[in-house]
Amino acid sequence: MNDTSEIKPVIRRLFLFTAMFAMVNVAFQFGEVIARKSLAATPLQVTILTMMFPMTSIISIWVGRYLSGRDQRPLIRVTGTIAVAALASGLLLTTYWHLFGIFLVFALVSSAQTLAQTRILQQYIPANRTGKMLGMAQGLGMITGAIYSAVGGYWLDHVYHGWQSLFFVTGLLGFIGVLALASIPTRNEDHIDRFHFRRDNFFAPLSEVIALLKRRKDFLRFEMAFMLYGVAFMMQLPVIPLYLVDDLQLHYSDIGLARGTIFQLVMIAGIPFYGRLFDRSTPHRLSMQVFALGALFPLVLLSASLFDGAMQKTVVMIAFGLFGAIMSGVIMLWNLSAMRFAQSGEDVAVYQSVHIAATGVRGAFAPLMGLGITTLFGNRIALAVASLFWIAASVAMIVARKYDVKLGENISLRV
Repeated sequence: MNDTSEIKPVIRRLFLFTAMFAMVNVAFQFGEVIARKSLAATPLQVTILTMMFPMTSIISIWVGRYLSGRDQRPLIRVTGTIAVAALASGLLLTTYWHLFGIFLVFALVSSAQTLAQTRILQQYIPANRTGKMLGMAQGLGMITGAIYSAVGGYWLDHVYHGWQSLFFVTGLLGFIGVLALASIPTRNEDHIDRFHFRRDNFFAPLSEVIALLKRRKDFLRFEMAFMLYGVAFMMQLPVIPLYLVDDLQLHYSDIGLARGTIFQLVMIAGIPFYGRLFDRSTPHRLSMQVFALGALFPLVLLSASLFDGAMQKTVVMIAFGLFGAIMSGVIMLWNLSAMRFAQSGEDVAVYQSVHIAATGVRGAFAPLMGLGITTLFGNRIALAVASLFWIAASVAMIVARKYDVKLGENISLRV
């Protein structure tokens, strides 16, 4: 499926999906702040929202196995429609528990979209161009997300119950993205043993995951090091909205400008850069550099508490600009690393499902760890501890790379 006549329309539809779902992500970022600022959610309730997407990602083990060897369009149509319908129901949102339901439903069915995007890249784009192509798609998404975040923050500050219309419009935009993604066919491969959801084979994908990790110790070591980054990132999830609302007392427009617009504008420049760098590097080498840089973000954000007024807001903007530079590298690693481990003839969905499912493992405890630290010692200490985990992740990736130098050499030769 690498013929130019096939690739161009696929790229256009993939770009459209990325742009639409960038705005969906903005709505969910606002959701955590809306819960605390307007729906009187407790710190624990905010934490539960931040845990929703990582914890439910564990089901990607089954979804990835189901997609393997199949044309994924039917599943994308069903799961995508359910997801955006839940989001659009925000038109009637007045309580935390309705918001909880939106997060839960969307999280349960959205892993199929992530896996679908990776399979499309594998099947349509040459291996030495996947980083560049994903970078271009994500860059477009960052532009739409940055604009949407600035407009959304202003809207929430100036319109009574503005989150209701924000969620409804976002649901409609998300549906356009679903239609675009569901229009891209993937291979039906009869030689692959297809998985069916039945009671008697429910645990089969788990057995296959265990077998894969035993067989590919290099992939296991990479995932173990990547796990530490995930702990650092997810510890921050409940702490950041609590810190911005409770400690710094910022408005929706300030938070939207920092977490959405500034963050994503920096990513617009960062993602194409890291996309090209990924095509010329190895997952290990790039990870250890990005994770080391990641340790600075919690510390810069923490320093905002030392200032007042305009200076405080400026430091927050700088912190999220730095975070944008960091996460543009993480996006490449998170979306494409599994493709470097999948061997010729293997469906990357199986590897990527393990990668996503690991998010569910750390999502079950890391946000609660962040909440525990912030409850006992405050948001500022929690941010400092998160910085230490970023450093630990970088060191762990250095160790993993020493074990797998041959893998790195093979990857360099291949790309």
